Amino acid sequence: MEVSGVARAMQTSTMEQKRRSKNLSEFSKSAFNKTVDFSYENEMCPDVTIGDVTITEIDVDEQVKVDVSVVFLKIGEIDTIKEQYSADVLVKSKWRTSSLDRAVNEDLEKTQNVDIEHIWNPRIYIENTLGDPKESIYRSVLWNDKGEAFVQEKRRVKGVFLENLELNDFPFDVQDLTVTIASDRPTNEVEVVSDPVDLHRINKQSFVDEQEWLLYKHIEAEQTTLTYEHADPTFVRQALSVKCRAARRPAYFFWNIFLITFLICSLSFATFAVTQEKPENRLQLSFTLVLTSVAFKFVVNQSLPKISYLTYLDKYVLASMIMLNVVCVWHAIIGSIAKAVGIENKKKARDIETGVLCFLIGFYFLYNLAFSIRIYSYACRRRRIMKQKDREYMDKVKTQVTKQRRLFRRQTTREIKREDSTQGPSESVDLGDEENPTTEPLSTNL
Repeated sequence: MEVSGVARAMQTSTMEQKRRSKNLSEFSKSAFNKTVDFSYENEMCPDVTIGDVTITEIDVDEQVKVDVSVVFLKIGEIDTIKEQYSADVLVKSKWRTSSLDRAVNEDLEKTQNVDIEHIWNPRIYIENTLGDPKESIYRSVLWNDKGEAFVQEKRRVKGVFLENLELNDFPFDVQDLTVTIASDRPTNEVEVVSDPVDLHRINKQSFVDEQEWLLYKHIEAEQTTLTYEHADPTFVRQALSVKCRAARRPAYFFWNIFLITFLICSLSFATFAVTQEKPENRLQLSFTLVLTSVAFKFVVNQSLPKISYLTYLDKYVLASMIMLNVVCVWHAIIGSIAKAVGIENKKKARDIETGVLCFLIGFYFLYNLAFSIRIYSYACRRRRIMKQKDREYMDKVKTQVTKQRRLFRRQTTREIKREDSTQGPSESVDLGDEENPTTEPLSTNL
């Protein structure tokens, strides 16, 4: 009897534990003691059931505007040869969710009671990543003063991003570092735009490649469309390209390539000091300088990808090689002439060579002057434009900060007035008369 009583007590205890576990599981799935059920029949538009009320999240025929804000947390190395760069980016997207408004669904007032994973989302992803980047996604529900609900998604992406570099102005180029945010839904459902309130930002202090690049402060964004020819050309997706910009520091290439090439080409004029009767010595010196310039051309090619157009550096090195070839050809011609003419015509040949030498020296130095003016006028013009955009961006940031401060003061003043009205006239605080300029409002002291 004692054994059966102990067994019955253990069975009762086990049943009680199962019942408590079941109740706890049902309570964890409930929202304010009401079960929230998500239907997966329609993948594009899941339904949310709260009690006996079924709410359709978003109509598929209605276009949803998604506000996107990008923060460049860290920009790593910019690889010119592979045309890619590494970065750590935070993408914040926000869209309207009318079914979770407080005025409509008062039972869903707290974020932790909403299953965010099963609410409609625009399927945001990063288009120009390479490989498998590390991603961390967080979603939450926010409400404004009117009770309107917004779903906010924070996506942190750390990896390598592809970028088609424009190297026409190399090494005086300014490159765009782009993050393309796209939606996996068609354009009739989702519109991806920049957030008008939360501006795109960049952290310049964590820039890794500071010795080689100069990172600008401003960020620009433009809307684009994406099509996949291999899948369905008619299926168009919207995307937002957010760009920060970096300018290459040209000092390394100036001192190590431009200046050395200039000195090598200038030494070719020293070969005219050898007498005309020994053209083989002149040609030997000139060919040595040509081979040296060819070696420098290989050094330039190691700093660039295999592109089908000429950069500023390529143009300068090739122009110097052409000048060396012209000097070599002249030495061959004047050597043959000096051996053919008599002694009485040698003085005339020297006068002709002196004129040719002065012409080549003047032409080469004029070419360098014109090349420098062209670099300043065209290649460096984009740098001046970027500085102007930096100033405009900082003015925009200051204006945005001023608006936020004013909004904060108004909200604080409104809360203080509300607290004073609840406390009664005996404990109220004099907030000042807005119509009387001699009375200072309390909001100015906050």
